[in-house]
Amino acid sequence: MSVLTASNVSKVYQRFRTDLHRIAHHLGAGAAPTETVHALADVNVRVAAGECLGLIGRNGAGKSTLLKICAGVLAPSSGTVERAGRTAAILELGLGFDFELTGRENVMRAAAMMGLSHAQIVERVEAIKDFTEIGEAFDRPMRTYSTGMKMRVAFSVATAWQPEVLFIDEALSVGDAYFQHKSFDRLLRLKDQGCGLIFVSHDENAIKTLSDRVLLLDEGRTIQ
Repeated sequence: MSVLTASNVSKVYQRFRTDLHRIAHHLGAGAAPTETVHALADVNVRVAAGECLGLIGRNGAGKSTLLKICAGVLAPSSGTVERAGRTAAILELGLGFDFELTGRENVMRAAAMMGLSHAQIVERVEAIKDFTEIGEAFDRPMRTYSTGMKMRVAFSVATAWQPEVLFIDEALSVGDAYFQHKSFDRLLRLKDQGCGLIFVSHDENAIKTLSDRVLLLDEGRTIQ
C-alpha cells in the first residue's frame, strides 16, 4: 500500500524587476520575468508503507524542494501529491516553533497542529520530554536552546505518535552521535510498524542505515 504518491511534480520560480511587475504578470498584463528557474521537472515519487526513500544529490539539486512539496509545505507548479493518513515533518529546524515559548509549550502547540487531541498530548508530553533528554530546559524558552536541543524537541514530538508518513530534511545531521543513534532506532521501529519515511541527507551512514532505496536528483530531475 502506498502512503505517498507524487505524480509529474514540477516547481518553477520566477523573478521580476519589482513586485508590481509580478502582480502585472499574474494579471496577464504582459510583464515578463527577468529569470525563470526550474527547481523540479516532472518528478515522480512513490513510497509504500514501511519503506524509507532517501533523496540524494548535490546542493541545489531540488531535494528539499521536493520534500517540502511532498510534505504539503510548498505547492507544486504542476503535478499532484497524494498522502495517506496523518503526516509529520522535521524540515528547517525551528520551522513552526515560537522561540519565546518553552519547549513544553511548543510541543503542545506542534502536536495540536498535527491533529492530536488535548488528552492525547497531555498523555504523551512527559514521554516526549524524557526522549529529548534536555532536562529542566524543556520548561525554558526555546530562544535559550542550542541548535541540537531544538532538533531533539522537533524530532521527539514529530515521532511521538505513529504517522503514516514522516518527512525529514537533514535534521539528524545537527545532533550528537548519541542522539543520532537513538533517533535511528526510533525511525527503524516506526518503519517496522508501517510508517513510510522520506528524508534528505548528505550523510552516507544515514542513507545506508535507513533507506530501502534512493532517488538521485540533479538539476531538478531524477537520474535513473
